[in-house]
Amino acid sequence: MNILHADEMNKLDEYAIGHIGIMQCVLMERAALGVSDCILKQFEKPSVLVLSGPGNCGGDGLALARILLDRGLNVRVYLPVALEKCKESVQNEAKLFESFGGKILSVLPDEGAEVIVDAVFGVGLNRPVTGAFLDAIKWMNNQKEKSQAYIFSVDIPSGIHTDTGAVMGDAVKADYTVTFSCLKPGLLLYPGREYAGEISVSSIGIDSLTDTIIEPTCYTFSREEARLSKRSPYGNKGSFHRILIIAGSRDMCGAAVLASTAAFRSGAGLVEVYTHENNRDVLLSALPEAIVHTYPDFVETEELKSALARADSVLIGPGLSAGDAAKKIMDIVLEGYNGPLVLDADAINILSADGELKGKFLGFAKNHPVVLTPHPMELSRFTGLPREDLLTNYEKSVRECAKENNCVIVGKGATTLVSDGERVYYNLSGNDGMATGGSGDVLAGMIATFIVNEKDFFTGITLAVFRHGLAGESASELWGRRSALAADLWKGILE
Repeated sequence: MNILHADEMNKLDEYAIGHIGIMQCVLMERAALGVSDCILKQFEKPSVLVLSGPGNCGGDGLALARILLDRGLNVRVYLPVALEKCKESVQNEAKLFESFGGKILSVLPDEGAEVIVDAVFGVGLNRPVTGAFLDAIKWMNNQKEKSQAYIFSVDIPSGIHTDTGAVMGDAVKADYTVTFSCLKPGLLLYPGREYAGEISVSSIGIDSLTDTIIEPTCYTFSREEARLSKRSPYGNKGSFHRILIIAGSRDMCGAAVLASTAAFRSGAGLVEVYTHENNRDVLLSALPEAIVHTYPDFVETEELKSALARADSVLIGPGLSAGDAAKKIMDIVLEGYNGPLVLDADAINILSADGELKGKFLGFAKNHPVVLTPHPMELSRFTGLPREDLLTNYEKSVRECAKENNCVIVGKGATTLVSDGERVYYNLSGNDGMATGGSGDVLAGMIATFIVNEKDFFTGITLAVFRHGLAGESASELWGRRSALAADLWKGILE
């Protein structure tokens, strides 16, 4: 499913009206019908109060009020500004509503309604909310808390920035958001995702124009769309590739176990592990299927080079530490490997702190497929930019980092983003039960396998991220979100 930014959605509307000839009032009517259907599916005949704004979203709200009034519901409308200050389309919808006997309030009522419809702002908000609009938002949230009113937001909760999910001063805490044609980033990125409640996408009759007019670069997919490549029934372990996992340091064995097990559980034919000698017994006990190579406190170069030569993909970083041995390993990989590379955790931290190695990495990334899997703090170290600045527009931050470094970035978070500098995949699977140590190691092992077993590098990464989230959902169903461990993810990886 496509995801559109505010300017892209506006461009789509303008094309439909200016070039196709669909009247603005027709689009409003379709939007209003979509919202009314959602309301009447959940409530039989509720009292409704619509808070409309001066722009097109306000027109949608007034059209909705008229439709609900015509269906016999008790409906009122509140406008925070004088009608003559509203767009002409809003004024026309207001006249239609009043011609059906509707009443437009100029003052917020003492009593709310069972259902409150937020149609104050649409996708165009780009500055903090103030004045009567801020009062309207606060009133809606107060009604939800005080009277248990159910809030439907039209297109996006008022006060949420469409492109970033930021709260622009204050925002409506909706129970349900009906958005039009496509999803918007602000509905998927936190905090906006939390304010949006349940989300549905309603067609207003222009969806088919999206790919022609916009050529969207952002998308997500569902379980039905996330199909894995079919395995050959006559394949052998070599057919499903050899993964080399360089992980685990003197005091950090668990990361190597988790990443290696995830690689096997994701369909790898063979998994070799290169780790500190302290980890050998634990690894062989936990994962006897693995081929384990170890090093003492100094790195045995030839054994590592030999393992690199055999590998179809390499993962480096989980629990590796950032000591001298780890840096030496990183140097050998960047100098001597010639295939797809996954850098996670300490591998990213090593590059962030060592200019010489980062320079070698940039040279490697120009000629090989590479993916980095940072969480926001690791992304901050790698880019040198403050974490808060990166999160202000996370999509832009992930996209630019990928483009500047000729690689794919998996920007981990409550909504994980994957970008190659052009495309951005928004991941919507998973939950807070995955916010536990080791989840990232599992993801890294999955990515290392999926990039060689799926149809292409980028698709493999996005499928790994999506399936990782599904695995988290399955683990949470079994153990609860508070109790699920990273090692509980195995069952759900390929379900």
